[in-house]
Amino acid sequence: MVYSGRWAWNPLWPMMSTGESVIVEYRGAVASIRLDRADHRNALTYPMLELLLDACEEVADDSSARVVVLTGTGSAFCAGGDIHHLLADDAGGLTETERRQRLVRLHRISWLLHTMAKPTIAAINGPAMGPGLSLALACDFRVMASTATLGTAFARLGVPGDFGGAWFASHLLGVGRAKALYLLNPMLGPEDALAWGLVTSVAAPEQFGAAVDELASRLATGPAEAFALMKANFAAALTSPLAEFLETEAHNMILGMSTKEFEEGAQAFLEGRAPDFTAR
Repeated sequence: MVYSGRWAWNPLWPMMSTGESVIVEYRGAVASIRLDRADHRNALTYPMLELLLDACEEVADDSSARVVVLTGTGSAFCAGGDIHHLLADDAGGLTETERRQRLVRLHRISWLLHTMAKPTIAAINGPAMGPGLSLALACDFRVMASTATLGTAFARLGVPGDFGGAWFASHLLGVGRAKALYLLNPMLGPEDALAWGLVTSVAAPEQFGAAVDELASRLATGPAEAFALMKANFAAALTSPLAEFLETEAHNMILGMSTKEFEEGAQAFLEGRAPDFTAR
């Protein structure tokens, strides 16, 4: 995997593919993971997914990164899986069991985007299709350019889908609308995506970079430990009975009240000022 260093980053900058598959960049406390295969609209191959998994594990473990942004080089977020590559790979000699085991391991990408102890943002700068949409749905927030489109595309190929998309869509939209998204395969523009609840916000191309940057900066200056516990609460809420969840929530609340962040937040409230959660 290629790291481009701790350089300034802005989604509005014109970016040409450097020939690398995945690039990790840092801007202060914001880590950006960029799919970098613009000549194929960032369509995913298995080697590219391996690099993406490495990148997600790296930023998840990096305490200097308080927010993670997933985006794509050029005019597309991710056009889905590279069909030519997948067909060639399927003929490459792996057994069905080996292929299934590989996909299960690569699905950890979605798990990390959803559960890592820091906010994740999908900066959907262009079309997000198939597994590309699944990866966007795994993130906590989705900022969509007004020129982008979203679609599952799986029904068109005759496959059920991967990377957790059906799970994320069911929890975001409800099962009925999630089934419509998958079985009917509509191509959603920004208005429909926003109305359906698939994206957090929509921005015009000339404002897209600023919108992503504003959200990332706001999250990066927030209470990192509290955000991690909030994400843990939401993860538990999806799988736990109420009685069990209330115990988890109580446990995490007491943990949160034992942090320096709570000391700062409470003191700032009493003093009538904005808290500073980064000066620790």
